[in-house]
Amino acid sequence: MNTAKLQSTGVLKLASTVCDLERTLLGGQSFRWRKLCDAPQPKYCGVALNTYWVLEPSSEHITYEAYAYPTTVCDYHTLLYTYLRADFNLAEQQRKWVSLDANFSKFVSKPVRVLNQEPLENIISFLCSQNNNIKRISSMIQWLCKEYGMKLGHFHGQDEYTFPTLNAFENVSYDKLATQLRSAKFGYRAEFLSRTLMYIQAHDGEAWIDKLRTMPYFKARDTLLQLPGIGYKVADCICLMSLNHLESVPVDTHIYKIAQQHYLPQLAGFKSITTKIYTEVAEYFRQLYGKYAGWAQSVLFCADLLQFQVTDAKVNSVCKRKTPGNLEKSHTLDLSPPSTNHALKPSKTKIRKTQPKTA
Repeated sequence: MNTAKLQSTGVLKLASTVCDLERTLLGGQSFRWRKLCDAPQPKYCGVALNTYWVLEPSSEHITYEAYAYPTTVCDYHTLLYTYLRADFNLAEQQRKWVSLDANFSKFVSKPVRVLNQEPLENIISFLCSQNNNIKRISSMIQWLCKEYGMKLGHFHGQDEYTFPTLNAFENVSYDKLATQLRSAKFGYRAEFLSRTLMYIQAHDGEAWIDKLRTMPYFKARDTLLQLPGIGYKVADCICLMSLNHLESVPVDTHIYKIAQQHYLPQLAGFKSITTKIYTEVAEYFRQLYGKYAGWAQSVLFCADLLQFQVTDAKVNSVCKRKTPGNLEKSHTLDLSPPSTNHALKPSKTKIRKTQPKTA
């Protein structure tokens, strides 16, 4: 059996001011990454695009190692460049978002990049994400890769595998796959995942995915809604993170809470995210932030994740001990209630179809 070998090393010119790997890789976009070591020189490792990566960020760039099968011929620098969307000028966009929205600066901490992922992996991963947490989702994806992917090798104390292709499930019946997934504690997601894979295979497989890539945003989202178990939030996550629709705004409980508290106070009395409310929140942010609203949403989302609030609190504590008082505030994530005086009003756009039931 072939084992992945070191194929490439290099430097990607992506400074820490425009890319925080902690938030980008561990913030719930992908579930294949882990942290190898912490400060003062953190490293991250994971599998993406059939390659095992070791990434070491510095203030000016990211040093990478790429491990893949010897038979693979690839430009790994371009692969990583594309995966991290290194061509996107995040610093410029954040300045624009701050100028458009006085509240936005309250949420800007370390820079989050929106990953450019493979659609099939993204679809399966976010089917697993419903009513779940990052640690458990990661273990479910790892199980799936071990069972149906190809082993790359043993790296840093763990066996690593490629994400399964559609062909890996070609001769697996729905019943067999659903039974396996239930045994692996996928719960009710086992049925959704099995039916989704069968649906894609029955609709021309890779050709269906290729066609999905070419569709405009709303058509792509409507197409994804045909998959079992996928509602608007999951469809929008897939559109944003693997179909290059950076205007797509997934509205989950984190974004909804931020919208209630800081942008749309009239929604404060509503606990559930109905189809109408989902559309109102998403359209509000699209009007506010423009064609890259989904990226702005990712900044808001990570700001509300407890794991990163705790990290920021630790950094602040160190800064307070080591820096003059006037510099301490620049590291603090200010989530104090803003003014409710907004220039934009919520959108009245109605969604075009009934939302499928999601978990």
